[in-house]
Amino acid sequence: MDIEFYGANCVKLKTKETTIVVDDNLEAIGGKTQTTSDSVAVYTSQATKNKTSSSKARLVLDTAGEYEVGDVTVIGTQTRGHMDEEGEETAVVFQFTHGNQTVSVLGHIHPKASDAVQELIGGTDVLMVPVVGNGYTLDATGAASIIKKSEPDVIIPTHYAVDKLSLEVPAAPLDEFMKVVSMTASEPVDSLKLGKSLDGESTQTKLVVLNVK
Repeated sequence: MDIEFYGANCVKLKTKETTIVVDDNLEAIGGKTQTTSDSVAVYTSQATKNKTSSSKARLVLDTAGEYEVGDVTVIGTQTRGHMDEEGEETAVVFQFTHGNQTVSVLGHIHPKASDAVQELIGGTDVLMVPVVGNGYTLDATGAASIIKKSEPDVIIPTHYAVDKLSLEVPAAPLDEFMKVVSMTASEPVDSLKLGKSLDGESTQTKLVVLNVK
């Protein structure tokens, strides 16, 4: 599975058979949509979906459940959104499995992740997590707390300030998150390719920064 990042919380997951685009609200924030008639569109909240061109996709997933999409298994768990009142659950955390490897994508969830979410993402190979949302989504401290509990092999930060996009709520620079978690990343890469090379790597969590496409 190949992972690409397009800014905000938009990521693209590609296998030989399937292309999945998560949280593509790019047109609304100054970018170019990545959703096509061949792709599966996934939304972690209705608020994000309502700002998109989801009708372009061949399939739309925006609710909790378990799905088989080509060669990818998708599991969605309903949870409290970052700005939800206690008792509300307007967000969905999605996990994507291809072969024996998992990629979990957090949307704008509340920092006190539910037991169901922690169970889903615990030990995931890759965790894609918003990191500096200035009240709109997880900030660096909230993201660090979830990361510590889930112990992923790889962290890919999302939803931080990038020059080419005008986020609805301005985000802080990625550096703020890196200071909080006291981690450094190697040079940013255009994509992360999962495969056998990830198996058996160090148990220490690795930070990977993807260039914004």
